[in-house]
Amino acid sequence: MFDFSKVDNFDKHINLSIPSYETLSDVFTGIACAFAHSESTVVDIGCSTGRFLSALPKCDGCDYLGIDRVKFKDMNKDFSFSLGDAKEILPTVKNVSVIVSMFCLQFMGEKKRSEVLEIVKEKIDQGATFLISEKIFLNDPVLQTLIHRMHIQEKRKSFTDKEILDKDIQLSTSMFCKTEKELVQELTQIGSVVKVWQSYNFVGYVVK
Repeated sequence: MFDFSKVDNFDKHINLSIPSYETLSDVFTGIACAFAHSESTVVDIGCSTGRFLSALPKCDGCDYLGIDRVKFKDMNKDFSFSLGDAKEILPTVKNVSVIVSMFCLQFMGEKKRSEVLEIVKEKIDQGATFLISEKIFLNDPVLQTLIHRMHIQEKRKSFTDKEILDKDIQLSTSMFCKTEKELVQELTQIGSVVKVWQSYNFVGYVVK
């Protein structure tokens, strides 16, 4: 199992692993700022180092909470942090305006994922906006193969072939990707879905 918390300079690693990650962050930042408001809370599920919340322009009177099951060694500041399970913590957070999940839910088993999304749905029904990004399998297998091959070529600019292969093997037992069709169908069950970003087979959606 690949342990992201032990990666040196985790934020740099993610930037090199996911093409256009900075653009995704910029898009989610703009949307989060538009929907955050006073006397509410912005929650980042699987916040890792907290880079997103820490860099987010703050709204007066709004709280910012990061949730993760591990505490990263290079944790950022400027936000509150809860160590634990999102399934247990998220229901206790009141007046949620924005929920962010950047490449987090795909590391949950199907049962846990469904339970967390049910909680997210309750927050959406109460007015929250959900920002989610995930790695997917494209619906067309030929295009999936082509895009995956191009992504590997891109990663070879920053990682050795052994590093790429070792990580791929380790992730195969802990990351559970869906097809794009499956993901959209799942998200449609909790709200209105709009795609706002894509790079290779990485996608970002807003659910309201």
